[in-house]
Amino acid sequence: MDKGETEDHSSFPFPFHLKPERYNQKSNEMSKVKSLFCVAVATLALASCKQEQPKVDLKASYEFQATDTTWKNLSLREKIGQTMMVQCLYEAHRGAVSDGTIKSFMEKYPVGSIFMCDWYFKEHAKGQDPLALMSQMLKEYNAAAKYPLLVSEDFERGIGETYSKYTQLPTGMALGAAGDSALASDLGKSIAMEAKEMGFNWLLHPVCDLNMNPLQDLVVERSVSDDAQKALPILKGQMNGMHSQGVISTVKHFPGDGVSMRNQHLVTSTNSLSQEEWNASFGQLFKGLIDNEAATIMVGHIRMPAYQTEKIQGQFPPATISKELMVDLLKNKLNYKGVIVTDALNMGACAGYYKDELEVSIQCFAAGADIVLWPSLAYMDSVEARILRGEIPMERLDDAVSRVWALRERFGLLEKTDALETPLTAEAKQFVKKTGEAIAEKSVTLVENGNSLLPIKAEDGKRIAMIQVGMEMNPERFAVTERELEKRGFDVDFVTNPHWYQWGWRLDSLTNYDKVIVAFDYRYFHPFGASLLKDIEAYAVWTANMIDPNKRIAISYANPYMNEMYQEIVPTKINAYSCDTFTQKAVVKALCGEIPFQGVSPVKLNRDELK
Repeated sequence: MDKGETEDHSSFPFPFHLKPERYNQKSNEMSKVKSLFCVAVATLALASCKQEQPKVDLKASYEFQATDTTWKNLSLREKIGQTMMVQCLYEAHRGAVSDGTIKSFMEKYPVGSIFMCDWYFKEHAKGQDPLALMSQMLKEYNAAAKYPLLVSEDFERGIGETYSKYTQLPTGMALGAAGDSALASDLGKSIAMEAKEMGFNWLLHPVCDLNMNPLQDLVVERSVSDDAQKALPILKGQMNGMHSQGVISTVKHFPGDGVSMRNQHLVTSTNSLSQEEWNASFGQLFKGLIDNEAATIMVGHIRMPAYQTEKIQGQFPPATISKELMVDLLKNKLNYKGVIVTDALNMGACAGYYKDELEVSIQCFAAGADIVLWPSLAYMDSVEARILRGEIPMERLDDAVSRVWALRERFGLLEKTDALETPLTAEAKQFVKKTGEAIAEKSVTLVENGNSLLPIKAEDGKRIAMIQVGMEMNPERFAVTERELEKRGFDVDFVTNPHWYQWGWRLDSLTNYDKVIVAFDYRYFHPFGASLLKDIEAYAVWTANMIDPNKRIAISYANPYMNEMYQEIVPTKINAYSCDTFTQKAVVKALCGEIPFQGVSPVKLNRDELK
């Protein structure tokens, strides 16, 4: 696009909170920040005293500034490229230049970060190993880049959930139940080591949301806890483990999800806490992680009315397009000097505030984000044109690039190398395995053993029916559990989502078992968009609840509230938080009395909202 003729925005009123003059009112802004700062300290101290929580020194902050100033010599487009994390869309990128090469693409669109989305490689593999295809493409992109690419993915539960060659590890809530910051560090280290073997240097976690609302289905087992004081040491440990391997961590999702029922993929979520409540919970958590040298913080599509006054389309905007939350609160009040990255811009929660996704991405950057996640290539052309026209201050771009450059220097990502991948040693592989086992065995939680049914022994009755409640219809889902129980002398039959209309008339075929395990495999995105059981899963619970509760054992392998919601009358309940191989083995060991139940629920159960 032509730099001066890319767009006509005469019909687009530039939002007040993004006008260039707002960035030049430094003296007024500083006095306001100082006033807010004093009020915040007093409020935070008061809230801490009321809840008997440790005070956080808001003056303490990790001050990281790059000594290398090469970024000042970058071209305008090269600077803008440092604010972009694009998806790896290899064919589309080759099609964006006349000669169809990635070299020409990177010359025209010199992006600084790339998200290697697994779905792209699986779709385009065409019989080839997706991992090999990913490696090949990554090397081509990196060879064409002027500086090392920042290469990212989520991998919250370990890489094995996506690529079977690697390890699926227990969830964040399992870490919370284990309550061991050293194990949390080992988890961060384990995921980072496997990620480095694939060429990744940036992971978009840990999840620092607090699952305060039991009907919130997006956060649930991804969260460590519903309590900031319990979560903070665990999240510090996880972050430190990643950093020990030279891998960038991402604290997400500021200002904190888990209060509302809303799913950010669909609509804007809301953190409805008062300033006092936020300061004593999420505020303490984020400030603690900032002081622990948080490398990057992801802002979510979450509004927080307590700290906002400005509206867009008549609504408080999400943090991703809110200067009040990104600059006034996070950068100024919390004194965060690192990189702010947005959540994905193709989510419904940030849509509708501006005319289209492109405009949203531009406004994210203008409002204070340093890197925008998954913008279109038109973002670079449009930001370039607006800076040249004076609509976006050059100071905004320089602030973002200087932060990104400091991040690069901190993690040794200023000089290119051909050695993108760091192979795992046999010792490292064993470390990852031992970490998974240790977290699983320390996290499995006995919620209730009211009729002393546990431990179970085959000689007391070996016929077990396992009713699986969940959208995952793969019969191999609980193959590890079946194998482990059969090794101990049990006969196990699986029934997946038994519909009451089909099973009501033959219920005796289930009641004749010695024990019935009701296994909830209801997890994040499975299914998408629901906070309570629907359709076949609800019918499955109906069927299970017609069986004698005294022979039922209710186990949730994800959402910790499922047993309280749907198996309240059952006297034997277990929360496992995860369905990975390590956890399945640990659950069987604990069921059979071979290891103690060590986990402590990291969230409050028996809530009134569940009744």
